[in-house]
Amino acid sequence: MAVYNNEDENFEKAFKYILKAEGGYICHKNDRGGATNLGITQNTYNTFRQRKKLAPHSVSLLTKDEAKQIYYENYWCLSGADRISDFAAALVLFDSCVNHGVSAGKALYKNSGGNVELFLKLRRNKYENIVKRCPSQKVFYKGWMNRIKRLEEYIKTI
Repeated sequence: MAVYNNEDENFEKAFKYILKAEGGYICHKNDRGGATNLGITQNTYNTFRQRKKLAPHSVSLLTKDEAKQIYYENYWCLSGADRISDFAAALVLFDSCVNHGVSAGKALYKNSGGNVELFLKLRRNKYENIVKRCPSQKVFYKGWMNRIKRLEEYIKTI
């Protein structure tokens, strides 16, 4: 497994972006991921700490340094974003993997052919389908659409 070494400029930019997108600790009753801090779920944090041979902690105690390691190892590298030279495409893939899971994010990327606009359209469709299949998730729909809009706006600035 890749270990973060502070030398990946694209990851640094992507990590800063993700922290703003994800925010702090939240435990919403309808969130199927459960308690989350800095975008990291309790289950992901448990797995990370176990892999590092550390005692379990509440995700509310997650540090930014731990989050950075998790994002780098579990999302940036596993998604393949670390091998994409186009930062906009790498960021959209990374953000998708964080929000949908690595397998789903990679599938969206593959289906888009790396086209960022199509990728974001496919994500919108995915959110719509989630709400259709599971109406309890409608509470997150506006936030998901805002996430895509912010990502589109940010990409225009790079």
